[in-house]
Amino acid sequence: MDWEFNILNHIQRNIRNDTLDKIMPLLSPMYVLGGIMLLVVIVTFFIKKTRNFCRSLTITLITGLIPCNLIFKPIVARLRPYQLNTNIKLLVAPEIDASFPSGHTFFSFAFATVCFLYNKKLGIAMYILAFIMAFSRLYLYVHFPTDVIFGALLGVLTAVIVCRCENMFFKKML
Repeated sequence: MDWEFNILNHIQRNIRNDTLDKIMPLLSPMYVLGGIMLLVVIVTFFIKKTRNFCRSLTITLITGLIPCNLIFKPIVARLRPYQLNTNIKLLVAPEIDASFPSGHTFFSFAFATVCFLYNKKLGIAMYILAFIMAFSRLYLYVHFPTDVIFGALLGVLTAVIVCRCENMFFKKML
């Protein structure tokens, strides 16, 4: 865990600045990420050409709640970095759930992966945003690097598995 604190503290000492202190908390609320995803689901649902994408995205995000929030967080029950290092001035309200894995990172990478599987250019743009979201969680000192790495990997894996399974299922039904 020392190496993880070294990374977090390096960010605090060498990257943290007044501009990013204003920007990073804006990325943090789940309603920002969730609102964007909900908007995409609603819009793509009403466009016949994008209904498969909408279905994949919806199933992925709903399915992702189970491993991320209902299995790993309660079982691992990892404290957040700011709970262990109380010398840090938080820029956001303290989180109430466990640290591992990062749900923000999970959902942003799951979202990006579904986008990438349907549209490479859009997916690359969404991956850039997912990396920014992941970095913001470290910058804000609310997650350890392994929380973010595992959240990203779990998001990608969940999206790939769901998309492959549901595409096979729906192709068999056609």
